[in-house]
Amino acid sequence: MFCSSINSFELFPFQVLSTEKNERFMGSTLLLTTKDNKYIYKILKNDNSNELDFYSSINKKHLLKRHDIIPKFIRFVLIIEVGKKSKKIYLRKSFINSILNKKMHNLQHFKIESAIEMKNFLSGYSNINIIDLKLGTSWIGESKNDSIYNLREVFTKTFPDEDLIQELNDIFCKIERIPEKTEFMNGMLYKLKSLRKSIKQYMIINNSCQYEIGIRIQGLISDKITISRQRGKELTSNETMKLLSEFLKLSPNLIRLTRKKVELLKFWLERQKSYRFIATSIVLAFDR
Repeated sequence: MFCSSINSFELFPFQVLSTEKNERFMGSTLLLTTKDNKYIYKILKNDNSNELDFYSSINKKHLLKRHDIIPKFIRFVLIIEVGKKSKKIYLRKSFINSILNKKMHNLQHFKIESAIEMKNFLSGYSNINIIDLKLGTSWIGESKNDSIYNLREVFTKTFPDEDLIQELNDIFCKIERIPEKTEFMNGMLYKLKSLRKSIKQYMIINNSCQYEIGIRIQGLISDKITISRQRGKELTSNETMKLLSEFLKLSPNLIRLTRKKVELLKFWLERQKSYRFIATSIVLAFDR
């Protein structure tokens, strides 16, 4: 689908490809971008407002903003998808409302999702060298304060690890097929989605070097080597640290900036009390 209105923009999956252009390095079904690649739209899964609240709270004087440690948040937007095979389109709120008002009888054909609009800090790079690091050893449902903690305890005690995901999928599908769901059912679907993600996070962390050293490589592209997401999960602790060291040595300026920004990030994380971060990523990149 193509919208010619100035109030709408066609969006595309965001991804960074390897030099051979045949393997996705970085990207997600939750990330979309404009044709000129200047902006990123991150879909808020299950209308998660926590991430929106976080970015909205970062004003111009905030440490993370002043030192360009996080992507520049622009605004909250809505994304609409028409038909299963159509591409997602970003529409301003006023334009969405005008379309829906004209086609109220076809609302079932529209899928509307909330998203945050951010500046793509990789825009303009011509010969990108990049590494995406996944940090942390915590997961959703680990803390007793998490809403799915008790549910996770029940499932992990009832089913063997190798059967957990399949059992969750079976229950999820049965509830999803119910035509008219109660509020309780919708709440349970949300918890099952979170629980499924929790178990996947736990398995990845405990079966990769992330459990031992607190990081793993999500992807790496340089002039010398390309590491895919799957390969990053398979690397040993020593291999991971060696690759990270070799990547940083490619740019002395990157080493200086990385050290400075990581120290500032650590300073802020240790003092803030408002958020609990899970599966945090750090992306390092430079242009050659």
